[in-house]
Amino acid sequence: MSIPKRLKNAPLIEAIWQMQFNVPGAGDILAGQLYKALQVSHPHLRHTPLPTANIPPIVADMDPNLRFAPKIRLEDPDSSFLWQIGNRIVTVNCRVPYAGWRRFKEEIVQTIGFVRDSGLIQTTERHSLRYIDLITLEPAPDLSSLQLSIKMGKFEIGKNQLQMRVELSDDGIGHVVQIATPAKVGPIGGQREGTIIDLESYTPQEKNWEAMATEIERLHDRSKAFFFEQILTPQAIERMEPEY
Repeated sequence: MSIPKRLKNAPLIEAIWQMQFNVPGAGDILAGQLYKALQVSHPHLRHTPLPTANIPPIVADMDPNLRFAPKIRLEDPDSSFLWQIGNRIVTVNCRVPYAGWRRFKEEIVQTIGFVRDSGLIQTTERHSLRYIDLITLEPAPDLSSLQLSIKMGKFEIGKNQLQMRVELSDDGIGHVVQIATPAKVGPIGGQREGTIIDLESYTPQEKNWEAMATEIERLHDRSKAFFFEQILTPQAIERMEPEY
């Protein structure tokens, strides 16, 4: 099938590039260096400690839920972008309105360069692209827009509340798919309800800087293909008004 270039009625909530590393103590220093470097292109950047900033690194390392939790947020109020840094993680987040892949990739590549030039980290344990979408074509909970069929005994699970996570291997690319329905997003009073599709695509091998920078386009292409070919039904894609 042909993969759309974009959807007029795009369900995207947020796109995230994430890099994990294993250098104790690097996160705190890196947050300061990134803040200074990013201010050149984002002069109104804001530095905000997150609640996890008060958790000692030794405690966070013992808890798998906190090990890769961000501690600092760098946010540009004039754009869709923000950055998050933790003891073992750096992210670049693009919220709605989505700036488009070309612009998002520019920020990712620039951030990779800043982290590399810091000299704090030599290689990464993992890097990934993650796209979070809210499907609202049918009243939730409803899985009819997805290529997903689940049955427990005699019970068909098509319009039941659901939370699931599955990891799939796709010719050298790993995909982590999380689905939650019903789910609400947005501020109180303006929330939208639907089905959350959280797709993270990654390569499992440790990467050096050159390999990571050149691999980003491949991750994007494979993630996009997986979303349109393996997750959404053709009928759902048509209702979102695809542009080819």
